[in-house]
Order: sequence, then C-alpha cells, then structure tokens
Amino acid sequence: MTSIVWINWQHYTGLEFFFYGLGCLLWVFAYGIYIRNIFTLKYVEMPVFAGCCDVAWEFVWSFLAQNDMGMLFQGANYVWFFLDATIIFSVGVLIYGPKQLTIPQLSQRSIYIPMCLFIAAMAGAATYYLHAQGLDNTVGGRSAYIIQLSISFLYVPLMLRQPTLEYFSFNANWMRAAGSALVVVFFFLHFPTDTFLLTIGCAAARSPAFTAAAAPRWGPCRMLTGRPIAARSTTPREPSSLPSSTTMISNGRRPSF
Repeated sequence: MTSIVWINWQHYTGLEFFFYGLGCLLWVFAYGIYIRNIFTLKYVEMPVFAGCCDVAWEFVWSFLAQNDMGMLFQGANYVWFFLDATIIFSVGVLIYGPKQLTIPQLSQRSIYIPMCLFIAAMAGAATYYLHAQGLDNTVGGRSAYIIQLSISFLYVPLMLRQPTLEYFSFNANWMRAAGSALVVVFFFLHFPTDTFLLTIGCAAARSPAFTAAAAPRWGPCRMLTGRPIAARSTTPREPSSLPSSTTMISNGRRPSF
C-alpha cells in the first residue's frame, strides 16, 4: 500500500516551498478581496473571460492532473477550485460579469452564459492537452501563467472602459503582483532552464503592478477589508455664502483682499 506524501521534500527544497507557499498565500488574500467585493459591490473585478480560464485550470489540476509537490498542495487545488467555481465563477463571472461589457447584445444572458461556459470548456481542454502531451511542467506552471498573463493584460482594456475606477482594488492587485513574483522566484529555483515559463512569469508578475498603480487606494487599516474609497464627486460646488465685496461696501465695511 502506497503511503501518502503530504510534502515532497525529496524533489523540492524548503526555500522553494517558502517562495511557492508565500506566493499562493498572497493570492488567497487577493482573491479574498475579490470575493468580498462580489457580495458587497455586486461587481467582479477579474476580467470575466480570464475568470473562465482560471476556473478551467483549477478543474484540470484538481481532477485530471496532479502536481508532484505533495498531497497538501493537491488538496489546496481542490479547495481553490470549489471556492472559485461556487463564488468567483458562478456568482461573480456569470451573474455580475455582464457589467464589464459595453456591447448590449453580448450582455444578454442567453448569449453571455453559453459564451462563458464555452470559453471555460475550451480553456480546460487546452490546459489538459498541454499536460497530457508533456508540454506543461509538474506543477502546471506554464498553463497557469499563460492564464495569469491573460488576466493581467485584459485588466488594461477593462479599466479603460470604466468611467471611474472605484471598483478596482489597489491592495488586491499589489498582492496578486507580489504573489506572482514570489512564485516566479520558485520557478527560477526549480525550473531555471525553462525560459518560456520564466518570460511569461515575469510579464504576468509585473503587469498587475501597473493596474494597481491606477486603482483607488485605501488606508492601511483597510488592507484586508477590500472596501474601495468613494468616487470623487464631480458635482459643481455651490457658490460661497460669504457676502460679496459690493455688499460689504454698501454696509459701510471695507473688504480685505
């Protein structure tokens, strides 16, 4: 009877686990803010088509492929998939995702939901065949960072289409950028010759920093709450109620300038 290996110390070092684990932890914090804002703001910040690919990757690497880092990390994939499938994808993408679109015809549920399901199915098939044909690595890093790259790049046109950036989280994007960067350090340590992976990893880790720089900022006490600041009012200010200089002169008072 084969014993369960919870952490594969034979093929990975403690330093590699540190960078990979800390990077994943920062992703958890970032996605926690996404989930909170789905319920409080009725808006999903992640680009919807990238969200379809994201849940597809998690399905494949939970049930059709297995990483070799140990059952602890494989179990984390199970939890991550059910969390994403039941909240971010089912509620955020399918229910509130049409708010990201500017073409009314695509926002119709009869078109939008089949389109998202088709994208998720095709992304899942592509992820699976990358693994089955030996084109991915042992942790699904290549397919994962192709999707991470799409998330990062799709943020730019998504933000440009919005009248305000009040629904875009500064902290979530920085956490996602830092988490991606730490996992890329893990890639440099364990897959130093995989130049394709390292290239797309560096690009995917750098791109969220640009979106974070443009997103609204929160005070430090709200680092993990995910509450965006209120949009700055554009209503013209009312005229001052102070008496005019003409009125002051007529009352025998000398105005001061």
